[in-house]
Amino acid sequence: MVKTVSAAEARAHLGDVLNGVYYTNEPVAVQKKGKTVAVIISPEQFARLQKEDAEKDARDWAAIEQVQRANAHEDPDAIMAEVTAVVEEVRRERHERQSR
Repeated sequence: MVKTVSAAEARAHLGDVLNGVYYTNEPVAVQKKGKTVAVIISPEQFARLQKEDAEKDARDWAAIEQVQRANAHEDPDAIMAEVTAVVEEVRRERHERQSR
């Protein structure tokens, strides 16, 4: 479970909060009026998140490039028309669900 502190408490005891995060690797959620407005994480957790984001970005770009290669022979205008039609259909379905 993530430790939670108020913004006022975090401000008053910032050094202690930072030391706790650094030495325990446990994140601390900072709240204002009961709403989480920030989360303090350790440098190791931050590095891991950055690495995971970079890996995800690389996978995403690889998938995009694969689709581009697979459709290199297609007419870009025809693809745009097809994508536009599908997007409009999804929007209509979503609008119908929200109207109920």
